[in-house]
Amino acid sequence: REILDFISVRGLFQKGDADTKVIVVVAEARSAPPKREILHATFRRSGRTDAEQGFDIDYYDMHWLPRKLALENDGVWRSDLLGGGRVLGFVDRMKKFRTLGQFANERKWDCGEGFIFGNPAVSRPARHVIGKRRVDASAFHNGKVDLSRSTTVPNRKILRPRKPSIYTAPLLMIHKHLDIPHGYLPEGYMTYQHEIFGISAAAQDDGSRLLRLAKWLDSSRDSLLAYIAASSVAGFVSKATAILSDDIKRLPYPVDENLNLSPHEEILAADIVDYYRKLIRLGEDSDAMKKPGVPALLVFNDVFTARINAVYKKNKLRALAPQAWSGVVCQPYIFGKGDVDWNGAEELKDKLNNLLKEKKGNINITRIARLYDGNTGIYLLKPDRLRYWLRSVALRDADETLADLIEQGF
Repeated sequence: REILDFISVRGLFQKGDADTKVIVVVAEARSAPPKREILHATFRRSGRTDAEQGFDIDYYDMHWLPRKLALENDGVWRSDLLGGGRVLGFVDRMKKFRTLGQFANERKWDCGEGFIFGNPAVSRPARHVIGKRRVDASAFHNGKVDLSRSTTVPNRKILRPRKPSIYTAPLLMIHKHLDIPHGYLPEGYMTYQHEIFGISAAAQDDGSRLLRLAKWLDSSRDSLLAYIAASSVAGFVSKATAILSDDIKRLPYPVDENLNLSPHEEILAADIVDYYRKLIRLGEDSDAMKKPGVPALLVFNDVFTARINAVYKKNKLRALAPQAWSGVVCQPYIFGKGDVDWNGAEELKDKLNNLLKEKKGNINITRIARLYDGNTGIYLLKPDRLRYWLRSVALRDADETLADLIEQGF
């Protein structure tokens, strides 16, 4: 019936000095009705959770999933952490492209993560590593390698030295991190540890093609970062920002080097990179929860009305001047001409707070409200934090508003 997802809540069992990731499955000992949807609730980190006083959740953290989707597409759980809905469609489309790993195999390049230090009881010969130059991710700047930050590998036991070919330039080194910082080394020999995934084109003398790939990673950065955040097996789970070598190998790399993002996908990617990644890790300490939403209303309204007016083209929806109270914003819209009379609006303050906030036991619930004034007006009532007024949220609001209007026969 329900999946209660606490992946974003770090240190849930602080007394045990662990950062165990927790989900709670709510089920019944009987067959589920075929049309019953599954609730996936993604709880966020907050001061109350850190103080072990309870949990906070809001409307956009609750995702009702068709059973067929939940059973057939395991990417939905990850996508819901980053807003759900359209994010899954973005990920599924990216997965149709050729991957970076497939391309590396086509070019017969040598790939692999770097060496791992061992102990006296378990080690392997590593003359091609010990005493050689080594870099870490701090040496990667603007796609290049700052050799002044290289050091020498000490004479220590090496558990997994890897093969020499992956350290031989032309070499592209990619940090296994959600930001995928990387550096291209045109010549020489450079070792690195297992936090870095390396691609060498030395055996095929294919440096120009490897450099082209490195430049493409830069030019497509935001799209790739959004894809990794929404698809990585390890990101946000094992460590807050670490990813796996397989995540890098699964990066989309189209034959024509064009991911061809739609305007809506560009909005999703930008919000994932700029806001959702930190919202998952930091919760109420993230920019999305600390910054006010009123300055974002102009672009929010542009996205919201454009989506609605793509369907209702004759009598177009217009955004009117918003009304803000402490902690609450009401954004009105109208089809055609008209305005809103805000006389007596201040008297609504306490009523609106009660409408949007609810406490059930140890859970604080934040609602949003969509009010429809006949066939002419729409009112969005939401908290005043930026998280509720992002452009990607405007897309979700518009999708749900269209569904409401169609159901009402408008």
